[in-house]
Amino acid sequence: MSIKFGIDLGHNVRFDGGAAGVDKSENQLIMEVGNKVICKLQSLGHQVVECKPESATSSGHALRQRTYTANVAGVDRFVSIHFNAFNGQAHGAEVLYISQAGRKLAQPVQDEIVKLGFTNRGVKYRNNLHVLRATNAPAILIECCFCDNWKDMKRYDAEKMANAIVKGLTGSFPNSSNKPCPTCGRV
Repeated sequence: MSIKFGIDLGHNVRFDGGAAGVDKSENQLIMEVGNKVICKLQSLGHQVVECKPESATSSGHALRQRTYTANVAGVDRFVSIHFNAFNGQAHGAEVLYISQAGRKLAQPVQDEIVKLGFTNRGVKYRNNLHVLRATNAPAILIECCFCDNWKDMKRYDAEKMANAIVKGLTGSFPNSSNKPCPTCGRV
């Protein structure tokens, strides 16, 4: 059964670069993982709607564009990909949700990421995030790990993270090759 996913590559607009990481910015990490997630979902036969705005005048405007795109497209699931940051000491992965349907979507993703060796920070209810509140479909926000923590970044591998996310979302193990996606050409 084909699922229509709305994939939000968080931040990634001119004035919002996300957090500073130890080696790469949050934006760079999101693009690494997110492009692989999109390709892998498509290779499994799922539809993907990219919900990243082309341009925006403010953070609020960018967030509204993301949810508007998802809602107009009628996505079945909405996934916002992020990396966490705090003080360089915090570590681990967490997946945020607002609805019970979102919680059911969040738990298997969290379980798969934790299998990669990241500390389990759990799935967490959050009602103060626009992308969770304003999306009609079940929605989650994935905090893959802490981009400002050396241990998390040493453990991090974009290919493995993307595989874990896709396996959690679909129950299927995705294509693990680094070959370009036949659908979109991404690696």
